[in-house]
Amino acid sequence: MFEFNRRSWGFDWHEFITGVLFIVAAFALLSAPKVSAIVLAFLMAVMAILSGLTTLAAYTKLRDYVNGRAIVALIIGILDILIGLVFLFDYQSAIVTLGYLFGLWFIFDSVERLLVISHIRQRSSFYWISLILNILGLVAGILVFIHPWVAVLSINFMIVAYLLIFGVNAILVAFARR
Repeated sequence: MFEFNRRSWGFDWHEFITGVLFIVAAFALLSAPKVSAIVLAFLMAVMAILSGLTTLAAYTKLRDYVNGRAIVALIIGILDILIGLVFLFDYQSAIVTLGYLFGLWFIFDSVERLLVISHIRQRSSFYWISLILNILGLVAGILVFIHPWVAVLSINFMIVAYLLIFGVNAILVAFARR
């Protein structure tokens, strides 16, 4: 009934919707800078779980394009979901470790995307933009992890930057896969 061509992506609606939601979340945080830590932990829990599910949904297709490196996407997708569950069900731990958890999350997602980015290199001119955005995400993650107190002091700005970087990148990847 439905023909499924594993070598053809088509427009990636999962990635596009993830990107739009990340950008909406970024603007929501900008409009309410005094958002409480609990609301922030909840929002990040939802975003981490969504990011993990999106990565897991793309795993089988990624495996066809990047072979063994796709296992990194599988592992990172699971880690994203686990980080999201920690944020969702253990607010106290999430608040205490917020800086470190955000740093790890940024690093994990950036490394995963850098390892599997080759699948859009020949298909789209968005490759270089995506590469730069992923490197920026990795640098932001390292800075947050090295100096978590800076992250706590400027958490709103850092999260907005992350959400915008990955939101724009997810939308670019959605278009690059068509």
